[in-house]
Amino acid sequence: MLDPNLPELKVMDYTACLQKVQAMDSRGDFSYKGIYKVLLVIFEWTDKFLQNRVLPNVEQIERDSSIDRDRTENYVIDLSYKQNPAIIKKLNVLEFHPNEPGDPENPRTYIKHNTVFARPTTSDGGTAFRYALGLNELSTTAIKGWFNEKRKYVGKEKMRKVIKAAVDANRLFDTYASTELGNLFQCPYDKTKVQKDATIVIHLKPILKQLVDDKILFFFRNDSASRPANKSVFLYNRPSEIADRYDAYIDYTKNTIYPALKNLGVMGEVTEDSWNSPKNILTEIKGYMNESYGDQKTLIEECLVLNEIIEKDKEREEKQKRKQQIEDLMAFLAEAGRIVEVNLLRVSGEPLTDEFRSMLLSQPEVLYTEYADKRVYNEFILHKSCIPQAIESAKRTFQIKHSDLEIRVLNQMNVTLHLNDESPKRLLEEIEAQSLFQFLPFFTRLWRMIMGSMTVHKFEIPPIKARLQQQLTRDLASQKVKKISQEKEKLVKARLKEREEAEKDAERKSKQSHVQSTSPSNSSSDDDDDHEQVKQGSPEEEKKWKESIETIIRILDEAWEFGVFPDREYVLSKLNGKFTEENLIFFLKKFGGKEIYSFPIRNQREKFPWPILVSTGYLKRHGKKLLEKVSAESEKQRNDKFPNQEKFDIAESQLDFLNRILPKLKP
Repeated sequence: MLDPNLPELKVMDYTACLQKVQAMDSRGDFSYKGIYKVLLVIFEWTDKFLQNRVLPNVEQIERDSSIDRDRTENYVIDLSYKQNPAIIKKLNVLEFHPNEPGDPENPRTYIKHNTVFARPTTSDGGTAFRYALGLNELSTTAIKGWFNEKRKYVGKEKMRKVIKAAVDANRLFDTYASTELGNLFQCPYDKTKVQKDATIVIHLKPILKQLVDDKILFFFRNDSASRPANKSVFLYNRPSEIADRYDAYIDYTKNTIYPALKNLGVMGEVTEDSWNSPKNILTEIKGYMNESYGDQKTLIEECLVLNEIIEKDKEREEKQKRKQQIEDLMAFLAEAGRIVEVNLLRVSGEPLTDEFRSMLLSQPEVLYTEYADKRVYNEFILHKSCIPQAIESAKRTFQIKHSDLEIRVLNQMNVTLHLNDESPKRLLEEIEAQSLFQFLPFFTRLWRMIMGSMTVHKFEIPPIKARLQQQLTRDLASQKVKKISQEKEKLVKARLKEREEAEKDAERKSKQSHVQSTSPSNSSSDDDDDHEQVKQGSPEEEKKWKESIETIIRILDEAWEFGVFPDREYVLSKLNGKFTEENLIFFLKKFGGKEIYSFPIRNQREKFPWPILVSTGYLKRHGKKLLEKVSAESEKQRNDKFPNQEKFDIAESQLDFLNRILPKLKP
């Protein structure tokens, strides 16, 4: 900010200046005739500054004093510069003219410079600080108005050309925002270096600092620069523009500086991928450069600073993104009202990474447990605020499906420790006791069923729970070993497959014609075999296939319920090796024709390579609600200033599918 004690702002005491100017006006040679009137005009304008925020320029002083232009100009120069200390203070202000025609890439089109004069009053204590501060505020507002309303960025390609030309001419500082804005303060009355420096100190430096504080400019230091003009770097604070400048620096380094050093024999080959993370290359190049390289060295220094800033920004954005994703998942868990399988959770449509999973499970608001039986291993998570609803859900599931899984998981989570209300506790104890009836000895169960008392006594519960806990511990250990083994096997197979493909790539190319002639018959034979496996079968096998299609439908419905877009790979992962990919495709063709629909996600082949599957039953139950949801999402993205392309493509794909299919479904 502007320092009120700057010597450049000091002026002569008011009473002394009046006496001095009166004496000048009264000289017998009449060389200063009318100068006292000029002083009074400037004082009158200065006295009104707090009300109208305006100080007079030469034209206004000439008009109000009726002194001709040349003499007026000579008088204000004399009063500003030739007296020590100055009698009046020459100041500068920028004015924004948005309706001016011209070049939007040039700020001079819309920002006009005005030289004004002030004679501080007795209350100012011999300094023009108050007026300089007020004018700087006006200038800052003018620059911000131009930046937000009129400024046009030159574009990435022109930026590269500008940077190259500037570095080649050894004038990289000409590309800084501070240089462009500094040129606006070129005052016709500043003739000497001292006078120009005073304008920079009073106006330019405080305004640049204020613009940095207001996020209009971005600032960093390059203390390694050999010239003072390159040490303080001010850029317009638009992330895309700063990124383009950084890319222009990399482009110049890659195509001009690096080839020159390579030709000298001091640097070896650099791979294309290395330029994606160029910090090490830039550091090495900097070590070979001295002051004789001029702005080429400066460019490398600034590029290293920008690299560090950009990397930190990326890291900060990534942390903020992860934080937001965690908050979104926590909100989903809080609304779920039941235990949720961790494997079903998705972030941007992708399964949780190990790092993200650890962050989620470390949240104090969630409960987590593992659960396994002799067939599968699962992990479950529950938001603490949902414990009462989860108990109600466990009760409904047990009553309808006779499944005690949710009860066991809630018991593993020790949810009762986090309940203050006794009612949910009693309900959980009640349904838990009912679920344990099946674990009583056979004859005990039989006798109680005959007697019509299908209950478990309190003293029987602890030993049953202990026995179940022992079994769970054994199953968890067994399933974990199996899971680790499967993961290792997948990793080994993937690596072997990559190696085999690399080794056979040359052979495939050389035998391409042979492969084309033999491959169709082989694939046809294999496909026919698989197809026959699905087509033919005994009544018992037909029954199994019916159960399989019901299982697949259940998997699809659960996935949609949790916001997952299931495809055939997802179904295969949930079936635990029951089908191969080819068998599943033919199975769905035969049995899924009326039960399962599919649709592709347009423009998103990398993320959604296979069609999305959905059951007919789910569409009948939730199709209308789903249609409303995707219609709203599509409209939102269409009207958004910065739409999310992926969300738009997903919504549009679903919208097209639902509009075609829903009218055909019978309620």
